[in-house]
Amino acid sequence: MEPVSANNAGQGDSSATAPKPSLGRMLREARERLGLSVADVADQIKFAPRQIEALEADDFRRLPEMPFVRGFVRSYARILHLDAQTLVAALPQAETVSTRLEPASVEVPFPVAHSVQRQNMILLGAALLLAVLVVAFAVWHFTTPQAPAAKTRVEMPLSLPEETMSIPAQAVPEVAEAAPAASAVMPALEAAPPPVFPAVAQAKPKKLPGAPSQTAALRLAFDGESWVEIRDKDDNILSSQINLQGSELRLDGDAPFSLVIGQGASVRLYYKGKQVDLTPHISSLSGVARLTLE
Repeated sequence: MEPVSANNAGQGDSSATAPKPSLGRMLREARERLGLSVADVADQIKFAPRQIEALEADDFRRLPEMPFVRGFVRSYARILHLDAQTLVAALPQAETVSTRLEPASVEVPFPVAHSVQRQNMILLGAALLLAVLVVAFAVWHFTTPQAPAAKTRVEMPLSLPEETMSIPAQAVPEVAEAAPAASAVMPALEAAPPPVFPAVAQAKPKKLPGAPSQTAALRLAFDGESWVEIRDKDDNILSSQINLQGSELRLDGDAPFSLVIGQGASVRLYYKGKQVDLTPHISSLSGVARLTLE
């Protein structure tokens, strides 16, 4: 009986020293027990599948800053019916995560503050290009189309001095005969202008083919910390960053706009000067608002 007891004691020691499962493993095992796929979870909490896979693999280099990760874990815990506080406590220390996030900042869908300067340079370049297009259109419009019309109007009155100069050269008795001749010339002169006006009318409706598109204005006011991603009609990212409480974000671009707003209840959105109600677009599980503005 003694060997059996020793064996049992050894088993007890091995179970006591078994390593505690990681946060990602606990989430993955709970999801599999419920029969949910990564795509099912992504559809419910409105996060990308690659972010869910990174969290389950404990690969924090592919995830944003720690405030975002904590909210991510809480949303995931609600779906799996787990204790959110226990899972959040299992996260690595903030110093460790921030150190590992540094080299992988390019992959983060919501960049940190140091990328704002680069975005501002891109917007400045776009504004300069737009200004050049406007100046080119103005130069083309005010020079090329109106030159033929000006030349036609100058030629019209040249025939009048030729007819009037011949009248005083006639003798006095022939004045009566010259008057009917002058009256015959005047209808001809009055009939000459009509062909000129169609030429002038045709020059006015010409338009520049490459006229710049109209832009629309967006303004977001933040009553609490929130991350935001905004894309224009060409799927170009206009802004992707975490915004602090009390700050504002103003953008111009080509509609329609696609917006993803974290903590949507603490954000006020204005489009073309009018406030947009975010309530119908906020997920009850994650608090994330997703919408498109035409």
